[in-house]
Amino acid sequence: MSSITLRGKLAEQLYEIASSTGLTPESYITSLLQGKSKKRVEYLPLDYKAKIAELVIEAAYNTFKKVVVVWSGGKDSTLSLYFAKKVAERLGKQLEAIIIDHYMHFDETWSFVEEVKKAWNVKLIVKGNEKLKGHKYGEIIKVPELSEKDRKELETIGYFKDSFPYALNNIAANHLLKTVPLKEAINEYSIDALIVGDRWDENPARSVETFFSIREDPKHFRVHPILLFTERDVWNFTLSNKLPIHPLYYRGFRSIDDKYETKPTGDKPAWEQDLENTPERAGRAQDKENIMEILRRHGYM
Repeated sequence: MSSITLRGKLAEQLYEIASSTGLTPESYITSLLQGKSKKRVEYLPLDYKAKIAELVIEAAYNTFKKVVVVWSGGKDSTLSLYFAKKVAERLGKQLEAIIIDHYMHFDETWSFVEEVKKAWNVKLIVKGNEKLKGHKYGEIIKVPELSEKDRKELETIGYFKDSFPYALNNIAANHLLKTVPLKEAINEYSIDALIVGDRWDENPARSVETFFSIREDPKHFRVHPILLFTERDVWNFTLSNKLPIHPLYYRGFRSIDDKYETKPTGDKPAWEQDLENTPERAGRAQDKENIMEILRRHGYM
């Protein structure tokens, strides 16, 4: 087989697009080629996707000593938490979850998390970067005034500017407020595996995920039980099984992150919107979406 070498403007464009999704150019092309075949999972009945999700989680509980669900209160992580709950109860395991506190969650998110935590008997870890707690949204943070550890963390992602705004629309704040506390929690609580609610249909970076994948620094496994689910699947399963729903989904939000920049995408509840023909994360700043995919290389989800 002959190799292909891309040069000039086309190569630059490919690199820019791939980088914006958190992938290498090679992985990005692979994701595009696999995209059509991945669509075939839509023909698998939803009940069987649910059974696969439970089997993936059961494998995690039977393989690793410390398994924790990454939970944000959003629909995907709540669905993953539900499957983990079913499996944990069947195996006699404690259901554990972690929420990363970036100090900008909606009040409704905390109320919802507390409600589900009690109803499902979740042992919840709340973890944030305490060194950055207390700043106001939009406040300019000066890098030289950060702790040595946080300054080094910014260097690892190639951030060498003198300051950044305290908001989740830039890579510096995202890394320090999300990636850093997640990595710290993995070490602090000796977590062997994290259950994450990624889906193949979300974007190119997630389309190449596998049910189990290893991560370094710190070393642990990521477990992805609902890769086969589409956004429509998530809502169909959630509604038919009467799972708890974050109240903002009733108010037109399709994706939920921070209270300052996440917006609703319509007037109807999320599941009544045009899920198949409109972007799921249109309510989030697209620059931030690109940032989050890049941060996946450095330890985030």
